[in-house]
Amino acid sequence: MPRNPHNMQKRLAASILDCGIQRIWLDPQEMSHISMANSRHNVRKMIKEGLIIKRPENSPSRYRIRKRLEAKRKGRHTGTGKRRGTREARMSSKTLWTRRIRVLRRFLKRYRDSGKIDVHLYHSLKLKAKGNEFKNKRVLLEHVIKAKSENLKRKLVNAQNEALRQKNAALKAKRVKKAALQDGFVQAKAAAKPEATKKQPTTEKTPATKAKKGGK
Repeated sequence: MPRNPHNMQKRLAASILDCGIQRIWLDPQEMSHISMANSRHNVRKMIKEGLIIKRPENSPSRYRIRKRLEAKRKGRHTGTGKRRGTREARMSSKTLWTRRIRVLRRFLKRYRDSGKIDVHLYHSLKLKAKGNEFKNKRVLLEHVIKAKSENLKRKLVNAQNEALRQKNAALKAKRVKKAALQDGFVQAKAAAKPEATKKQPTTEKTPATKAKKGGK
């Protein structure tokens, strides 16, 4: 079997480039020039000029793997025949709960710090989240919006009731003041009447006087 005349150049290039001989590529147009290289210095110079190149590593294609993973994201290839292990072993319910509660608590904390909800509503919603009342963040957001609208409506009703109470209290005070002024006027008028206007007692007629007046 004839010996390859360029094995020495390939061996030196593989040693310099730190790879196997099979990965060394020699320019077929410059074979006569490459065959003159008999030292590492000359081989390095040819590598720099691009006459000797290190081929990329051969590796299995990931096209089929990526294609299958993309199908799995859509729900394919996940039937009972492809499952190994119980449902709890494949995805722990505690892991799912941890992920969900962290999302909800992070959402509530962000809303509290930004002033969108007060500390009382935050505390109430945090306890409800702990009690597994909210399925996801969307449900919690809807509950927050509803609670905020109810609080606003309650504040408006309380303000209206307070204004009505103040109005009624002002009217009552006005009526009391008016009644007090009228009573004072009546009492002052009664006290101003002179005592002379009182009726004097009349003298009773005796029977002798009556006979005297009636006889002739």
